[in-house]
Amino acid sequence: MVELRHFRAVVAIAEEGNLTRAAERLGIQQPPLTRMLRSCEEAMGVQLFERHAKGMRLTAAGRSMLKGAYDILDRVDETVEDVRRVVRGESGELSVGFTNSAMCHPSLPAVLGHFRESWPDVTLTLTEGNSSQLLGALRDDLVDVAFVRASIPDVSDVMVELILEEPMVVAVPRAHPLALNPPAEGLRLADLENEDFILYQSQYNNGLYKTIVDACLGAGFMPNIRQKGPQLMAALSLVAGGLGISVVPHSMQQHHAGQIAYIPLSSRTALTAPVYLVYRSVRMTGAKLYFIHQARQMRTRQFGTPKIPS
Repeated sequence: MVELRHFRAVVAIAEEGNLTRAAERLGIQQPPLTRMLRSCEEAMGVQLFERHAKGMRLTAAGRSMLKGAYDILDRVDETVEDVRRVVRGESGELSVGFTNSAMCHPSLPAVLGHFRESWPDVTLTLTEGNSSQLLGALRDDLVDVAFVRASIPDVSDVMVELILEEPMVVAVPRAHPLALNPPAEGLRLADLENEDFILYQSQYNNGLYKTIVDACLGAGFMPNIRQKGPQLMAALSLVAGGLGISVVPHSMQQHHAGQIAYIPLSSRTALTAPVYLVYRSVRMTGAKLYFIHQARQMRTRQFGTPKIPS
């Protein structure tokens, strides 16, 4: 059977024209190279070289073999380099998950755009889901990194980093009295005591839903939750339909702008919406590490130099 070492031997002998020099080039002794050439010729049933006074000369069969050897060895080298590029993260694929509300923040699309420019040979795939779905995708290796609003539970080898926080605003139907006459200094949560709330509840009960409910309790009332939407976008659709009000991240003001008024909270009501970066601490390719670094830059710009373990 003809093996890869036979092709390398034929190339070395043809280019050197001498068995001794070819053996030195290959890092072996001449007798093993002679045996390798003989086994190759026997496997193919042809003579590849003729011996002459000055060394070795290719036969017609040998010239054909040499051309094929160059092609095969080039493909092998290209394949090896392609594999190494994938391992280094210079090619291949990076899968990014996100919740719909997280991607509404303008910094996140900017990170994706910068990554695509910096790593053009890496295919960037996007997956949308809620926090629970994205955690499952991470654990099943279907997603490399994800942006979520709710901090997920402590799970082995899953890293959770706070990337940014943004203020929250009150979303009310356009015909609502608060929209027609909003307080100049912003709304207090106490102003919403008699309102019907439409909220989005995370499976883990530690996201924006809990933040809003806890804040209302701190303001002296339990919010009247009329509806729980499966996602923040669904909650906004219900607000647009006049079913109640909601409290949402500032970056979501672009949605239903003709049907919803977004009113700032007062400066004393410090409600913020976080965005977390989550990823598994395995298969940290160059592309994945670079993407995480770029995401952390958002945190640096907002909070100063982060103290995050590498």
